[in-house]
This record gives sequence, structure tokens and C-alpha cells, in this order.
Amino acid sequence: MSLSINTNTLSQSTGNAYRTFSNDFDNSLEKISSGKSINRASDDASGLIIANSLNNTANSMGQLSRNAVDDISMIQIKESALGQATQIIQGIGQKSIQAASDTQTPETRMAIQKDVEASLGALGELYQDASYNGKSLLSEAPGLATLADIDLSSADGAQVAQEAVDSALDIVSASRSALGSSQNQLEREISNLGTQEISARSSESQVRDVDIAEEVMNMTRLDLLKQTSAFSQKQAGNVNAQRVATLLG
Repeated sequence: MSLSINTNTLSQSTGNAYRTFSNDFDNSLEKISSGKSINRASDDASGLIIANSLNNTANSMGQLSRNAVDDISMIQIKESALGQATQIIQGIGQKSIQAASDTQTPETRMAIQKDVEASLGALGELYQDASYNGKSLLSEAPGLATLADIDLSSADGAQVAQEAVDSALDIVSASRSALGSSQNQLEREISNLGTQEISARSSESQVRDVDIAEEVMNMTRLDLLKQTSAFSQKQAGNVNAQRVATLLG
């Protein structure tokens, strides 16, 4: 067997093993510290792509869910305004019935007419003020046009007014019913989106997160190999020196 003084290949080999085990040990320690098995593309290039895609999917599902929650908030504000509109219109209906009575005089009917006009003004303001994030919610003013020409100056006019009130209430009720259906649909959508987000997060975790117990065992193994290779490197240097000394001795 040849003996070299300038180059100690045995020491180089054990040194290379030490560096490899040391790097692997550091990577293992980083995984335990971060809780992730993929901290950089070099850890798992394809796994990183998959994990990032799953994370993007989960984030998208989360944002869609938040959008749906905002939509529900908007619907609830709109429905609440329509609930108040229903009360105002019902009040107008009561005044119309009152004006239809034969006991009313032209003067009292005129007074009732003014009350109705005030109620219509309040209804218009309610529709105008209903907004969400600066967006008008009831610009179509459900039922308001139906009530615009109410005339309680006579019993016949009061009778026609009652029919207009019934029509306006039907319009508002239909709008509220549609809003209720939309809210129910959004709530189901939120539930489905939540399930999809949880599934994506779980799948991402399986790809990206580290199994701590398994990685601790791996780190312990690498630490032992690192110490062993360090000892071997030291011994390789001593063996070569001893051989040279023996030849010269």
C-alpha cells in the first residue's frame, strides 16, 4: 500500500463525511425549530410547489368565505331596512282604512292625507339612507312608486289606497323573501368553503410540516454519525503520522 505525506486521502474522506453529516444535522435542527420539513426549495422542490399551491387554495377559500360574510352583512342591513319599510307601509294602510270611514270629513281626510305624505317621505328617506360601505342598497325603492299617487280625499280614494298598500306590501315581502333565500345560499356556501379550506390546510400540513418525533430520531442519528466521523477524521490523521514516523524510525 502506497503512503503519501502531502495528501491524506483517508482524512479527506472522513472529513467529507463529517461535513455531510454536519450539514444534514443542521438541516434537521432547522426543521425541528421551524416545525416545517420544507424550509427551502432544496429540501423538496416538488413538495414546495404542491404545498404553495395548497396554501394558495386555502387562502382563496378563506377570502371567498370572508366575501360571503360581507355579503350577508349587506343583506341583513337591506332586510332590516325593508322590515322598517313594511311597518311604515302598514301604517299607511291603517290610515287608508281610517280615511275610508263614512265618519270622516273632508278636513279630517286632509289631515290623514298629510300624515300619509309624511310617512311616504320617511319611507323615501329610509330607502335613500340604506347603504353598505357607501353603496346604496335600496335605490329601486320597493313599493314606493305604487304608493306615490295615494289620494285620501274621498272614501273611494281611500279604498284605492288600500289596494295600493297591499300591492306595495307584496313587493316588499317578495324582496325580503329573495334576500332570505340569498342569505341561506351564502351560509351554505360559507360552510362548503370552510370545509374546502380545512381540507387544503390539512393537505398542506401533510406536505410541509415536519413529524417532530421522527425528525428528532433522525437528528439524534445524524449527531451520532457526525461525532463518529469527527473522531474518525482525527484518527485518520494520527494513523498517517504514525506510519510515516515508523518508516523514518
